[in-house]
Amino acid sequence: MTPTVTPRCCGSFLVDEDILVGTADGVVEAPSTVYLIEADETILVDTGFGPVDLMAALHPSYECHREDGQQLESILDDEGYTPADVDAVVLSHLDWDHCYNLDLFGEDPDVYVQRRELEYAIAPYPMHADRYEAKSLGREPPWLTVDVTPLDGETELCPGVTAFPTPGHTVGHQSVAVETDAGTTVVAADAVPTFENVPEDGPPIRGLAMNDFEWWESAGDVLDRADELLPGHEWGILDATPAGL
Repeated sequence: MTPTVTPRCCGSFLVDEDILVGTADGVVEAPSTVYLIEADETILVDTGFGPVDLMAALHPSYECHREDGQQLESILDDEGYTPADVDAVVLSHLDWDHCYNLDLFGEDPDVYVQRRELEYAIAPYPMHADRYEAKSLGREPPWLTVDVTPLDGETELCPGVTAFPTPGHTVGHQSVAVETDAGTTVVAADAVPTFENVPEDGPPIRGLAMNDFEWWESAGDVLDRADELLPGHEWGILDATPAGL
């Protein structure tokens, strides 16, 4: 079958806009986006943040919010799936807002993360500890008890669906290229968080990046591959609107 990609809103949160677009100022409500890939296998890219009450305790400034129907299990049900139908989960990276809710899936699906990301997230530098829910803070990151499969570079997950490294935002960030009827759709995640990061009349604008040089190269790789670009925190690709936080 020809693969398809459906982005869905899995909640929203407040964030300093310069984290998304480095030249911006102020605070915006950003969506937490998950992507359902229907191909020879059913693949989910990212799984969103955790229960709202837990996020309020761990990350209160973000004011995480979910409307009815934005729970991950509700999203899958709306698309005609149960968690047991998901063959694989791809985590673009291990920031807390991208990798919760893995307990829905049990031990059935493969869970893919780039090896560089996994190795760093286990014991990050203190300045990154909060975003990774590091054990050094007395927390347990949501992926820690999951049987994660590390990827070493570009990997075909099934015909027409390829995970590829896009480091910069984090040490081992990855994106996913999907060969659809319209060409190559790239699930960029936080390699390109919004359309504002890639203006038509100028060079790419980075958001928060652990490595500016790698981010620049990754953004270029994403744009070179993509006939259709799906950023990580862009309302324009979703059939949803901000809740008004």
